[in-house]
Amino acid sequence: MRSDIQHRVDEISKQFSGAGWKRLPQELVDEILGYLLYDLTALKACSPTCKHLFGATRPHIHQRLVCFYSRSKPKGRSLRRRKSLPGAFEQLVDVDRLGVLRYTQHLAFKMKYGSPDPPFNLRDLQEYLHHLQSITKLDSLALDTFRVPPYTPGFNERFGVFTDTLRHLDMRRAKGAERDFLSFICQSPLLEDLTIVSPAGGLVVHRGRPAPTITQSPPLRGKLALVQALSGRLSDGLASFPGGLNFRSLELSQCEHPEAVLAACGHTATSISYLWRLGDNETESNPSLRVHIAM
Repeated sequence: MRSDIQHRVDEISKQFSGAGWKRLPQELVDEILGYLLYDLTALKACSPTCKHLFGATRPHIHQRLVCFYSRSKPKGRSLRRRKSLPGAFEQLVDVDRLGVLRYTQHLAFKMKYGSPDPPFNLRDLQEYLHHLQSITKLDSLALDTFRVPPYTPGFNERFGVFTDTLRHLDMRRAKGAERDFLSFICQSPLLEDLTIVSPAGGLVVHRGRPAPTITQSPPLRGKLALVQALSGRLSDGLASFPGGLNFRSLELSQCEHPEAVLAACGHTATSISYLWRLGDNETESNPSLRVHIAM
C-alpha cells in the first residue's frame, strides 16, 4: 500500500520539477490525502513533511476529541480524603490553547474508570463554555455517565452555542428528570440520530423550578437507539414531541412502552430492530429474542 503511494507521489512530483517539497501543488496534496484520509497514524506521520501537508491534515487529525474523566479511589476509610483527578472539562483549556478546537467535529466525554455515581453534572461545563465557542461545526456529541441539570433558560442558551450544528447525539447512563432530559435533546435544532442507553430518570421535583415546556423538536429523521430505558415516561415523552418522530431506523431493546415509539415512527420507519425479554413465568429456554423488520 505504502509503496504504491510512494510510487504515485514520485510520478506526480516529476511533473512539477523544481517546485520542491516546500511548495507542493494542490493536486499532489489532494492525491496524498485521498489515500490517507481514514488512517490517523499515517496522517500524523505525513503531517510534518511540509507546510502544505501540515495545514491540510490538521482538520482530519483533530476532527475527533475524546475527553476522559475519572475519580480516584478514596484513600483510607474516610471519603473526605477522596482526591479527584483533573476533570475532563479542564482538558478543553489545554486543547483550546493549542488552537485546534476549531477543527473538532466529534466531541465525546467518556468515563475512564467505572463508578456507580455520575462523576459530573452538565452544569459543571458552564465555566468552560467559552472555550467551546471555538467549535463551529460540531457534528456529533457523546456523553457518558452524567447528570442532566434542571432546565434553566440561561444555561441552555449558552450550551446551545455549539449544538446549533449537532446532528448525532449519544447519551449513556444519564440521570435526571425525564422532562429535563427531553428538553436537553430538543435544544439541538438539526438533530437527526439519537442514542439513549440506560437512562436513570425519575419524577424529580425541583423547588422553584417549573417543568420546561417543549414547544418544538428537531427533525429526528435518522436512527433512534433506545436501550434499557426502563421509564415509560421517557418513551411517551419522545412520542409526544411537537415535531413528531421521523426516524428511518429504530433499535429498541429492553425499554418500557416501545409501542408508543413504534406508533410515532410508523409513517417513516423502514428498519426496526426489536429485542425483548420474556417474563419470569415463561418456560422458554431462550430468555431473549431479537426481531429485525425491514420495510
